[in-house]
Amino acid sequence: MGRRIQSLAARHPRLPLALVAAVCALSLVARAAWLAEPCHSPCRTASDRVLIFDERYYVNAARVIAGTAPPAGAPYAGSRLGDDPNAEHPQLVKLIVAGSIEALGDGPLAWRLGSLLAGTLAILGMFALVRAAGGGAWAALAAAALMAADNLMIVHGRIGTLDIYVLAAMIWGAALYLRGRPLAAGVVIGVGLCTKLVAGYVLVALVLLELLRWLRDRRRPALPLARLAGCATVAAGVFIGLLAVFDRIAPPYDPVARRPLGGGVFGHIGHMLSYAAQQTSPHGPRGIASYPWGWLVDYKPIVYLNVNPARPAPGLTDVHPAVHFLGLISPPLLLLALPALGIACWTVTTRRAAPETELPLVAVAWFAGTFLPFVLLSLIWSRTSYLYYMVIVMPGLYAAVAWLLPRVTRWPRLTVLWAVSVLVAAVVAYPFTPLP
Repeated sequence: MGRRIQSLAARHPRLPLALVAAVCALSLVARAAWLAEPCHSPCRTASDRVLIFDERYYVNAARVIAGTAPPAGAPYAGSRLGDDPNAEHPQLVKLIVAGSIEALGDGPLAWRLGSLLAGTLAILGMFALVRAAGGGAWAALAAAALMAADNLMIVHGRIGTLDIYVLAAMIWGAALYLRGRPLAAGVVIGVGLCTKLVAGYVLVALVLLELLRWLRDRRRPALPLARLAGCATVAAGVFIGLLAVFDRIAPPYDPVARRPLGGGVFGHIGHMLSYAAQQTSPHGPRGIASYPWGWLVDYKPIVYLNVNPARPAPGLTDVHPAVHFLGLISPPLLLLALPALGIACWTVTTRRAAPETELPLVAVAWFAGTFLPFVLLSLIWSRTSYLYYMVIVMPGLYAAVAWLLPRVTRWPRLTVLWAVSVLVAAVVAYPFTPLP
């Protein structure tokens, strides 16, 4: 099977580009389908549309910024119009949604259009990241296809939350860095920080990547501190500068204290860090929260929204159609991803990485840089965490699997069976394929 792929690649060098375009198109169609659903009957106004999971915070904050009052009883109802009552996160995504509301009206397309586009950018970015790491076009195609078929990507790539935006920025920032453009990478990462602060974890991944490069090849004189510092400095500068602008456009407001935030841009940053520090579970995770190490075995999937018209939950009476929005990592993907990551770690630490590709280094560095901070925060500060935080960790696993796949094609039937199981899992867990 591996020889067939090599032969096909030699005869059709542009085929992977055409196929990744097809993957993006199919993913976009799948994520855009039934975009306006579900809805209360009769479905006439925006308030009849059902917000999914944390959309109730970000969409309603965007409504306030756009000058549209949220429905009575919704988060931030009664907030001063024009302000950002969701000051625990930067404003960029909410400003994008607010602009969509002003342009397209207060409805599902406005709330979710940005996520559709960011999801497609993330898939293209996954392809670009693998290529920038020295992976072949077919490996890059595999990584992009795995992202497109993962339930976390399918769900977050169609709902109006922050995670898909920050993921796209992190991936493209890393790809630019690997292409030798650290300052451009810093600009993109700085924009990502304006969507969600976890974008900074990609800088940890880049530091680990450079360390792994140095450990693999001791002939390198030293770590490229100037390159890393330039990237981080530009990212910080872009973040602070943009945040100061956004604070002017949509002043941050604290709905708990019922007052605008003071202290300028650094007061706002302090508020975001303080809010994050208060999200703790000293007696263990409760409700949908879970420990980070449980994410690697899909422990405690999150039901974002479950609509069963025959047995409606409180507040979901007369809502159609039946849906089951589930936060879940594709199980067959995890089945191969964890061994792939382990083999990549062994390859990197024994200096067996092929000189023509840094893909195993990138996979290990990405995973460690984005996953270990959640582990340390949980162990040291009992930080509350949720399985959907894996959205930004998954590129490391996609890259590891894409690197390993050519090495397991000696068992073609098992490889095909696994690929089919990934596709089946995407269909079974699709939000509009209701489960019992």
